[in-house]
Amino acid sequence: MIELKKKITINPPPLSNNAGEIINPPPVLLTSINPMIFDNPINSTVSVSIPGIPRLINIITKEEYKANSDWTRQEIETKLLAILGDDPSSKLRSFFPKTLEECPNCPGTILSKMIKKMGIVITSNCSCRKHAITMNENGNDWCENNIETIVGWLREEANKRKLPFIDYVGKFMITRAIQKSRRLLSKQQ
Repeated sequence: MIELKKKITINPPPLSNNAGEIINPPPVLLTSINPMIFDNPINSTVSVSIPGIPRLINIITKEEYKANSDWTRQEIETKLLAILGDDPSSKLRSFFPKTLEECPNCPGTILSKMIKKMGIVITSNCSCRKHAITMNENGNDWCENNIETIVGWLREEANKRKLPFIDYVGKFMITRAIQKSRRLLSKQQ
Protein backbone atom coordinates (compact mmCIF):
# COMPACT_ATOMS: atom_id res chain seq x y z
CA MET A 1 0.00 0.00 0.00
CA ILE A 2 1.24 3.45 -0.94
CA GLU A 3 0.31 6.19 1.52
CA LEU A 4 -0.02 9.49 -0.31
CA LYS A 5 1.42 12.73 1.06
CA LYS A 6 -1.79 14.52 0.13
CA LYS A 7 -5.24 13.46 -1.01
CA ILE A 8 -5.71 13.05 -4.77
CA THR A 9 -8.98 14.05 -6.44
CA ILE A 10 -9.65 12.73 -9.94
CA ASN A 11 -12.68 14.06 -11.81
CA PRO A 12 -13.81 11.45 -14.34
CA PRO A 13 -14.98 12.76 -17.71
CA PRO A 14 -18.68 13.53 -18.19
CA LEU A 15 -20.85 10.91 -19.91
CA SER A 16 -24.27 10.72 -21.50
CA ASN A 17 -26.90 8.34 -20.20
CA ASN A 18 -29.39 6.48 -22.42
CA ALA A 19 -31.73 9.48 -22.32
CA GLY A 20 -28.97 11.73 -23.69
CA GLU A 21 -28.53 13.63 -20.43
CA ILE A 22 -24.96 14.55 -19.46
CA ILE A 23 -23.88 12.89 -16.24
CA ASN A 24 -20.88 14.02 -14.20
CA PRO A 25 -19.62 10.96 -12.30
CA PRO A 26 -18.53 11.54 -8.71
CA PRO A 27 -14.85 12.29 -8.19
CA VAL A 28 -12.45 9.51 -7.26
CA LEU A 29 -10.75 10.40 -3.98
CA LEU A 30 -7.52 8.68 -3.00
CA THR A 31 -5.57 9.02 0.23
CA SER A 32 -3.64 5.84 -0.49
CA ILE A 33 -3.10 3.52 -3.42
CA ASN A 34 -3.29 -0.22 -3.04
CA PRO A 35 -2.44 -1.41 -6.54
CA MET A 36 -3.38 -4.89 -7.72
CA ILE A 37 -0.41 -6.23 -9.68
CA PHE A 38 -0.87 -8.23 -12.88
CA ASP A 39 2.18 -10.15 -14.07
CA ASN A 40 1.56 -11.21 -17.67
CA PRO A 41 4.29 -13.65 -18.76
CA ILE A 42 2.59 -14.23 -22.14
CA ASN A 43 2.95 -10.53 -23.10
CA SER A 44 6.04 -10.05 -20.92
CA THR A 45 4.54 -7.08 -19.04
CA VAL A 46 3.55 -6.08 -15.53
CA SER A 47 0.55 -3.79 -15.03
CA VAL A 48 -1.36 -2.49 -12.03
CA SER A 49 -5.00 -1.81 -11.37
CA ILE A 50 -6.01 0.96 -9.00
CA PRO A 51 -9.56 0.94 -7.56
CA GLY A 52 -11.62 3.67 -9.21
CA ILE A 53 -9.33 3.93 -12.26
CA PRO A 54 -10.83 2.08 -15.26
CA ARG A 55 -7.66 1.16 -17.18
CA LEU A 56 -4.59 -0.84 -16.29
CA ILE A 57 -1.34 1.07 -15.90
CA ASN A 58 1.64 -0.58 -17.58
CA ILE A 59 4.60 -0.61 -15.21
CA ILE A 60 7.10 -3.04 -16.72
CA THR A 61 7.60 -3.08 -20.50
CA LYS A 62 8.46 -6.12 -22.60
CA GLU A 63 12.17 -5.19 -22.75
CA GLU A 64 12.41 -4.65 -18.98
CA TYR A 65 10.50 -7.87 -18.33
CA LYS A 66 12.84 -9.93 -20.49
CA ALA A 67 15.88 -8.43 -18.72
CA ASN A 68 14.47 -9.21 -15.27
CA SER A 69 11.09 -10.87 -14.68
CA ASP A 70 11.60 -11.16 -10.91
CA TRP A 71 10.12 -7.94 -9.51
CA THR A 72 9.18 -7.15 -5.91
CA ARG A 73 6.02 -5.33 -4.88
CA GLN A 74 8.17 -2.48 -3.56
CA GLU A 75 9.87 -2.07 -6.96
CA ILE A 76 6.49 -2.03 -8.72
CA GLU A 77 5.13 0.61 -6.30
CA THR A 78 8.28 2.73 -6.75
CA LYS A 79 7.92 2.57 -10.55
CA LEU A 80 4.20 3.42 -10.23
CA LEU A 81 5.03 6.54 -8.21
CA ALA A 82 7.61 7.54 -10.83
CA ILE A 83 4.98 7.14 -13.58
CA LEU A 84 2.47 9.25 -11.62
CA GLY A 85 5.10 11.99 -11.25
CA ASP A 86 4.49 15.40 -9.71
CA ASP A 87 0.84 15.58 -10.79
CA PRO A 88 -0.69 12.17 -10.03
CA SER A 89 -4.24 13.49 -10.36
CA SER A 90 -3.71 14.49 -14.02
CA LYS A 91 -1.79 11.32 -14.81
CA LEU A 92 -4.50 9.09 -13.30
CA ARG A 93 -7.18 11.11 -15.14
CA SER A 94 -5.47 10.13 -18.40
CA PHE A 95 -6.39 6.49 -17.72
CA PHE A 96 -10.10 7.24 -18.11
CA PRO A 97 -11.55 6.69 -21.59
CA LYS A 98 -12.12 9.82 -23.66
CA THR A 99 -15.73 10.93 -24.08
CA LEU A 100 -17.46 13.22 -26.55
CA GLU A 101 -18.98 15.12 -23.64
CA GLU A 102 -15.50 16.29 -22.54
CA CYS A 103 -15.31 18.63 -25.50
CA PRO A 104 -18.81 19.72 -26.53
CA ASN A 105 -17.43 22.44 -28.84
CA CYS A 106 -14.97 20.21 -30.73
CA PRO A 107 -15.62 19.13 -34.34
CA GLY A 108 -16.18 15.42 -33.68
CA THR A 109 -18.79 16.10 -31.01
CA ILE A 110 -20.55 18.67 -33.18
CA LEU A 111 -20.60 16.32 -36.21
CA SER A 112 -21.96 13.50 -33.99
CA LYS A 113 -24.78 15.76 -32.80
CA MET A 114 -25.60 16.76 -36.40
CA ILE A 115 -25.79 13.10 -37.42
CA LYS A 116 -27.91 12.27 -34.36
CA LYS A 117 -30.39 15.01 -35.32
CA MET A 118 -30.85 13.12 -38.60
CA GLY A 119 -31.97 10.10 -36.56
CA ILE A 120 -28.71 8.14 -36.83
CA VAL A 121 -27.37 7.15 -33.43
CA ILE A 122 -24.00 5.88 -32.29
CA THR A 123 -24.16 2.18 -31.45
CA SER A 124 -21.83 0.11 -29.32
CA ASN A 125 -20.43 -1.78 -32.32
CA CYS A 126 -19.76 1.18 -34.65
CA SER A 127 -16.55 3.18 -34.84
CA CYS A 128 -18.37 6.53 -34.80
CA ARG A 129 -17.43 7.50 -31.24
CA LYS A 130 -13.79 6.54 -31.79
CA HIS A 131 -13.60 8.61 -34.98
CA ALA A 132 -15.35 11.59 -33.36
CA ILE A 133 -12.88 11.49 -30.45
CA THR A 134 -10.01 11.34 -32.96
CA MET A 135 -11.43 14.46 -34.61
CA ASN A 136 -11.69 16.19 -31.22
CA GLU A 137 -8.15 15.26 -30.20
CA ASN A 138 -6.60 16.36 -33.51
CA GLY A 139 -8.58 19.60 -33.80
CA ASN A 140 -10.18 21.66 -36.51
CA ASP A 141 -7.08 22.17 -38.68
CA TRP A 142 -6.44 18.43 -38.81
CA CYS A 143 -10.09 17.78 -39.68
CA GLU A 144 -9.96 20.35 -42.46
CA ASN A 145 -6.76 18.83 -43.88
CA ASN A 146 -8.16 15.29 -43.60
CA ILE A 147 -11.71 15.87 -44.75
CA GLU A 148 -11.48 13.03 -47.31
CA THR A 149 -10.51 10.59 -44.55
CA ILE A 150 -13.49 11.68 -42.45
CA VAL A 151 -15.82 11.41 -45.46
CA GLY A 152 -14.47 7.87 -45.89
CA TRP A 153 -15.34 7.07 -42.27
CA LEU A 154 -18.88 8.35 -42.78
CA ARG A 155 -19.27 6.45 -46.07
CA GLU A 156 -17.98 3.23 -44.48
CA GLU A 157 -20.42 3.50 -41.57
CA ALA A 158 -23.32 4.33 -43.91
CA ASN A 159 -22.50 1.24 -45.98
CA LYS A 160 -22.41 -0.94 -42.84
CA ARG A 161 -25.86 0.35 -41.91
CA LYS A 162 -27.09 0.01 -45.50
CA LEU A 163 -27.84 3.75 -45.63
CA PRO A 164 -27.45 5.96 -48.71
CA PHE A 165 -24.46 8.29 -48.64
CA ILE A 166 -23.51 11.25 -50.81
CA ASP A 167 -19.91 12.43 -50.48
CA TYR A 168 -20.82 16.06 -51.10
CA VAL A 169 -23.33 16.04 -48.22
CA GLY A 170 -20.75 14.41 -45.95
CA LYS A 171 -18.16 17.08 -46.82
CA PHE A 172 -20.73 19.80 -46.25
CA MET A 173 -21.62 18.45 -42.80
CA ILE A 174 -17.96 18.10 -41.81
CA THR A 175 -17.19 21.62 -43.01
CA ARG A 176 -20.15 22.99 -41.04
CA ALA A 177 -19.02 21.12 -37.91
CA ILE A 178 -15.51 22.57 -38.27
CA GLN A 179 -16.85 26.11 -38.78
CA LYS A 180 -19.17 25.85 -35.79
CA SER A 181 -16.41 24.39 -33.64
CA ARG A 182 -14.02 27.22 -34.55
CA ARG A 183 -16.68 29.80 -33.72
CA LEU A 184 -17.57 28.22 -30.37
CA LEU A 185 -13.96 27.59 -29.34
CA SER A 186 -12.99 31.20 -30.16
CA LYS A 187 -15.78 32.42 -27.82
CA GLN A 188 -14.51 30.08 -25.12
CA GLN A 189 -11.10 31.79 -24.93
